[in-house]
Amino acid sequence: MTSGGKFSPDHLLDCLNISSEHEALELADRVEASMYTWRRKACASYSKSSWEKVKQHVAETERVDKNVVLAERADSLLFSLKQRYPELSQTTLDTSKIQYNMDVGQAILESYSRVLEGLAFNIVAWIDDVLYEDKSMRNQES
Repeated sequence: MTSGGKFSPDHLLDCLNISSEHEALELADRVEASMYTWRRKACASYSKSSWEKVKQHVAETERVDKNVVLAERADSLLFSLKQRYPELSQTTLDTSKIQYNMDVGQAILESYSRVLEGLAFNIVAWIDDVLYEDKSMRNQES
């Protein structure tokens, strides 16, 4: 879904080889949660100092555009999935909205955000460790 080229939701669904409606519903839940996460990120205004805003203006514009594209692709994938499985039951998000008469999308987004933040922190720490070891090895060779 993140490739820069043409996106075909039907081709992606064919590649996934979904064997049951249960798998299709799990995929629909994940795609819907991702779609809302990307939409929120595209619309979010981060609280940064003016200097940080100047430094990251270009990067932020690219990130917003990428999130918009990903949300649109997720939406088209969800639409194709629902067309392919017309008897598919309601997604978890839809069920919760009906049950509690409220939008639980915010809670889902916050949960995903926390998980992604933790993963990002770990990845950055691993990269720092690798760079440190690489620098140490280069200093020993000199």
